[in-house]
Amino acid sequence: MGKLRVFGLLAGLSVAFLGVGAAALASDASEPARPVWCPTAAAERSQSNDIRYRKIAEKLQHRQPIRLVAIGSSSTEGSDLADRQQAYPVQLERRLNALFGAGSFVVLNKGRGGEAMPETIARFGSDVEQQNPDLVIWQLGVNDVVRQQDHVISARNVDAGLNKLDLIGAPIILMDMQLAPKVLQSSALQPMRALLADAARRRDAMLWSRFDLMRGIVDKGGATIAELIKTDELHMTVPMHACTGMVLAETIADRLPLRAGRDMASMRDLTPR
Repeated sequence: MGKLRVFGLLAGLSVAFLGVGAAALASDASEPARPVWCPTAAAERSQSNDIRYRKIAEKLQHRQPIRLVAIGSSSTEGSDLADRQQAYPVQLERRLNALFGAGSFVVLNKGRGGEAMPETIARFGSDVEQQNPDLVIWQLGVNDVVRQQDHVISARNVDAGLNKLDLIGAPIILMDMQLAPKVLQSSALQPMRALLADAARRRDAMLWSRFDLMRGIVDKGGATIAELIKTDELHMTVPMHACTGMVLAETIADRLPLRAGRDMASMRDLTPR
């Protein structure tokens, strides 16, 4: 593997209190207004030496669309939402295409509500490998935590999943649990957080922490947990889905070489004419 790295989210964030409305950071008409409490990625960009991220940048510069697979449970699928077009992968695609030009990214939503890690891993062949992704986001751990899964079994599952994803060769982003009452009540939460951080370091994956993102919003007084989590005490609200997609898109942009991030927005979009 290449140089070991794990990226803490909060170190790369600066909270910007933006107004909502027509001018609220809507880069194009398809993007929803950014929630007033949603932080933005740090203005100071970070550059990756990972050859896999450089390949993504090269494809973008050659105007080849990037295929991104988002796989996980209900947080990905949006199965609890009245409109699944409000789920974070849709917001992620919109924000990425606002940053890099229309058609630059295609995000495939492969979430399935209620799954724990073994069920999701069983779908990696058809729902990840066969999709030929350039980038993979694996949202994991929440149902395992809520169900108090044994830590040793969870560790085996994480390694088994990463073993399969490593064979694909695309960069991997691990997305952890949400800051929700049912998650906070579980004794399996802290062991899972430590497990995912260790796995990211060992396996050269990025750990993108929803938990830290939401905790930062709450700790800064931007919003309450009740504004971020639905009354079922588990699933994210629509504004939190939007914030998740936007901040994650900006984090991905920051991982690409500087030229890709700065120049692509000025290129003509990839939408067929």
